[in-house]
Amino acid sequence: MGRDNELVKNHLIRVTVVGLVTVIVVLALNWFGIFQRPENMLYDSRMVKTASSHRPSEEIALVLLDQSSLDWAQRELGWSWPWPRSAYGDIVSYFSKGGAASVTFDVLFTEPSLYGDQDDRAFAAACQEYGRVVQTVYFDRVQGNASSWKEDFPLPPFTTEAAGAVNFQADGTESSSSAGLKGGAPAKSNAPEGLLFPIDSIASSAAILGNITGSSDSDQVIRRAKAYRPFDNYLIPTLGLASLFAAGEEGPNPSTEPEDGRLLRFQPSLDSYVPYSAAHILQSYYAIQAGEEPLLESEMFQGMYVFFGLYAPGLFDICTTPVSAVYPGVGVHITHLDNYLQDSFLKPIPLPVQIVLVVLLALLGAFPLSLVEIFQVRRLNVVVSVSILVFSGLVFILLSYLLFSAGWVLPMMMPLVALLLAFLSSVVVSYRQEGRQRRYLKTAFRHYLSPTVIETLIAHPEKLSLGGEKRYISIFFSDVQGFTSISESLSPEELTSLLNDYLSEMTDIILETGGTIDKYEGDAIIAFWNAPVDYEDHGRRAVEAMLQCQERLAQLRPELENRCGKPFHMRVGINTGDAVVGNMGSKSRFDYTMLGDAVNLAARLEGLNKQFGTYSMCSAASKEEALAHGTELRFRELARVAVVGKKEAVTVFEPMRTKDYQGRQTVLETFATALNLFYKGDFNQALSMFSKIQADDAPAARYVAKCQELMANPPDAAAWDGVWVATSK
Repeated sequence: MGRDNELVKNHLIRVTVVGLVTVIVVLALNWFGIFQRPENMLYDSRMVKTASSHRPSEEIALVLLDQSSLDWAQRELGWSWPWPRSAYGDIVSYFSKGGAASVTFDVLFTEPSLYGDQDDRAFAAACQEYGRVVQTVYFDRVQGNASSWKEDFPLPPFTTEAAGAVNFQADGTESSSSAGLKGGAPAKSNAPEGLLFPIDSIASSAAILGNITGSSDSDQVIRRAKAYRPFDNYLIPTLGLASLFAAGEEGPNPSTEPEDGRLLRFQPSLDSYVPYSAAHILQSYYAIQAGEEPLLESEMFQGMYVFFGLYAPGLFDICTTPVSAVYPGVGVHITHLDNYLQDSFLKPIPLPVQIVLVVLLALLGAFPLSLVEIFQVRRLNVVVSVSILVFSGLVFILLSYLLFSAGWVLPMMMPLVALLLAFLSSVVVSYRQEGRQRRYLKTAFRHYLSPTVIETLIAHPEKLSLGGEKRYISIFFSDVQGFTSISESLSPEELTSLLNDYLSEMTDIILETGGTIDKYEGDAIIAFWNAPVDYEDHGRRAVEAMLQCQERLAQLRPELENRCGKPFHMRVGINTGDAVVGNMGSKSRFDYTMLGDAVNLAARLEGLNKQFGTYSMCSAASKEEALAHGTELRFRELARVAVVGKKEAVTVFEPMRTKDYQGRQTVLETFATALNLFYKGDFNQALSMFSKIQADDAPAARYVAKCQELMANPPDAAAWDGVWVATSK
């Protein structure tokens, strides 16, 4: 019993230590902003999934000047774009007659009308008569047309004195500092000068001017809105709230507004507000004027806050919001008003509560492995631990969505990372305590290193430190032709099984010939010879391994093609040269890999097969190394190629078995003769010879097209060097 108590005590200590260390790490990462981007993405996901669960305010109406309105005006009234401003005056008069609470224009009228001053005056007169129109202003350092408020313009509802304990800074943001407000004196505004006003007649006829300058987060997504922005010792309300003031209603007091604005709850799209067409509004107004039955009775808008925006292609401004990457700007202002009317702003969970949740999930993440070890269910420790971990994570995610729907924003990244990091840390600690490093090393590395390499690493653990050395190696890159098409035709389980069977067969050949698997990238295999174990004949091993892989694939091809329903071929490129080989990455995680121009060239040769219709290709360096160490393979010269990313040309070859070479000797000799003519610039004769064998030889067919291209656009004879310039990787 005493031993069991000691076991429980030790595990509780481990859980506590791992949990608290995890909390410190997670809080530090959050402090440095590591979680900001994924947190924003999770926030947007919750917004999208919960947007439709909240109804839009019935006090808001939206009128859009859309493409159908433009077409109607052109057809019926002969108006081209831009419309005469008297049309907007008619829209104002229509809503005035219906008793709308206010009419807000999300349109910048910063230039005189093309129809003359009388047109502007007609619009201004309608606005003046109604008395509840909101016009827009825009902060712009470059194009701002004023640096102070004009005497005859309507004054904003608040001066900076009303900011209370909030100090509005020069960039228009706020901070919690009260500097500049001592003794109740107005806070001096150092906002960037330059406010873009409407023309004087339109600005002076408005009940109030509203700011349309938005503020987005670091990823350029608008998630929040600030009620006011300072200018010339005034606080200009945002366009959505300006509609309240124009209607004679009270808006939020600046002293009660959060420093960084309020989080907006968006509707799924503008369609949630059932937009009305500007054409229908005008048709209704003209029908009323003529004593006819209107399409829309103006009284249906009584007491409503009406917003007018542009929505025709090329006219409306777009911004990025959590619900759409192309969200009309007027929708942000409507959302701000909607949230204010319904008090549906989202509220962040207080920081102390967030920290408590991080602590709880960190402890929960460190707990499962200790739990299963205490109860000695070792055969199931992985399954049970992961199940507890996944269940805990899912419960937390569900909680965060429920809270979001209820109006509370619970950050997800810190708690989830704490849960996962604590679990992984607990696993690491467990393995260290049980002395499993050696077995873990063998288990992990046997899948991509030969047994010889594994024993070398175990015998010399210092080689597991970061660093590399220059080695002369032979490099192997392979790729399955048309793998995207294959992957789309199979289920994930079928694709995984197919890929594992294929990779296993190819890997066995590479390892048996002394190669080292660098990595797998989907269907691609990257390997090399002569590191970390020395092989003097590494070039021969690499080239012969390539052909062995192709021959084994030919045997497997009927079965693989039957399983995937697609042709199954592999392209391989091999190069020999100097590269840096060693353990590269971070101190906590690294790979035994290679770097250098020789590596890049091998990758390019694999892709170059596509341009010549071949499946196996090697460089001259690999060919020479193979021949120097007794290979019986034959090599057909394919081209002098300037690959993408390299200025100097390389000569590339197609290796083949002697029996295959002899079986195609006539075709290959004809190709060689034609290739020499191509190098000399005699494209006409080269074309004639390539044409004779193109039906039996894919590279010859490619050269036929190349010769025709060069004959149509002859190169400079003096500069011609016979180099085939690769057009793709």
